[in-house]
Amino acid sequence: MAESPYIFEANAQNFAQVVLQNSLQVPVLVDFWADWCQPCKTLMPMLARLADEYQGGFILAKVDTDQNRELAAQFGVRSLPTVKVFKGGRMVDEFMGALPESEVRQFINKHRMRMTAPYHQQALAMHEEGDAEGALDLMRQVVQHEPDYHEAVLDLALMLLQQGELDEAEQLAQSLPENADVPPERLQQLRADIKMARLRSEASDEDSSALEQRLAADPDDLEAMLELARVRVAQGEAEAGLKLYLAVMQKDRSFGEDAGRQGLLNTFELLGAASPLVKKYRGKMFSLLY
Repeated sequence: MAESPYIFEANAQNFAQVVLQNSLQVPVLVDFWADWCQPCKTLMPMLARLADEYQGGFILAKVDTDQNRELAAQFGVRSLPTVKVFKGGRMVDEFMGALPESEVRQFINKHRMRMTAPYHQQALAMHEEGDAEGALDLMRQVVQHEPDYHEAVLDLALMLLQQGELDEAEQLAQSLPENADVPPERLQQLRADIKMARLRSEASDEDSSALEQRLAADPDDLEAMLELARVRVAQGEAEAGLKLYLAVMQKDRSFGEDAGRQGLLNTFELLGAASPLVKKYRGKMFSLLY
């Protein structure tokens, strides 16, 4: 194997320098292996290839456990291969076994150093300072350069959403896989916010007076009640809409194939699990169910 500037042999004598010191600047993946370990012979070439491919996004340090038993014991290595990640001078994550390349990439992407990370942070700072156009342009360049930088993709989608660019924001949000390297609650909230923004856009000019008159004339007009609930939620009056959906559910569970309950669930998704309204009305819904 040709020498690589991103791959090192680590042992008890140089571990502090090769792993701990380097991890202050860049993530270091330590591959604990042994010559007799067959899965190690699958994983090690893959890690070496990825180290070169990522061009300094991480450093690979290889530890031969037969030659460094005390070092392996010190870090609690109980099976081979074991890969541990060091950042900031300490171990922060690990996996065991020869995982498929897709899972190894996913693991690395959680920790790798991104070449565009400084520009990502600069774009966020520009946005915070009110330079929305400049921030958007810089963030686009970050994503163009590193399309798998999921955090930057999410932040770009958020910026586009705030600028009213719903189609592009939705396209980016949908491009992110469910196992994207971002907090899942952030991705769920982004998608919910895009749906809410689209609803508001579509309902911005709707006049609810006719629906209100229908309900005043017939309080059991469930079709009008459902439509008014949709309009209320879309126009930002979420609690008013939830009350109407709950009323439909109370009056007739069979109407529209339990449309009242489905309206509540759809609104919960739009508001996000953290919303106090979701907790409040989910409790009311359950009391009707049980």
